[in-house]
Amino acid sequence: MVVRKLFVVFSLFLFLKADAQTLKGVSVKYNDAFVEWSIMTDDEDVQGSLTMTWQNPDDWTQWTYRIGEHTGTIKTKWNKDLTQWEIRGDNKIITAQQTWQGDPRQWRITNNSFSLDLTCKNGNNWNDWEINDSKRGTFTVLTAYQNDPRDWDIEDEMTDEVTLPMKMAIIFTAIINSVPKG
Repeated sequence: MVVRKLFVVFSLFLFLKADAQTLKGVSVKYNDAFVEWSIMTDDEDVQGSLTMTWQNPDDWTQWTYRIGEHTGTIKTKWNKDLTQWEIRGDNKIITAQQTWQGDPRQWRITNNSFSLDLTCKNGNNWNDWEINDSKRGTFTVLTAYQNDPRDWDIEDEMTDEVTLPMKMAIIFTAIINSVPKG
């Protein structure tokens, strides 16, 4: 009887973990168009996308993402204001906003239970972003090639407490502040 209960618990654990992919990278789909991105995970069968809703180079205000069965939206909180974003997915709402007005190098990402501080690691060098949280781990988003914002590597060592929508908020914030606009 104990063996059967352990088997059920172990099977449930595997089922729950099978749905949680680790994000590995993000790349533009078309060479210099920053409107559609491919998202890579550690599972080759589960990949994703990040797409500008209105594919007009002047409208950066709305995006959608999909990773496997997970979908979500990313929108500016206020019309045309790229300093505060709302990320919705998996029945969660995440907010990303500049920590200091007019300074896009530091952001606060929150789910209203806890906050993470995303910083541009080397001042005005937009190639390397990180979160280093003593309770929840580290998360790094860095360009695969120096000064080339088309391909990004992700090092995700966050606890399970940091959900996919929150990770998408981190990735999106790093990328949107690093790519040329207009």
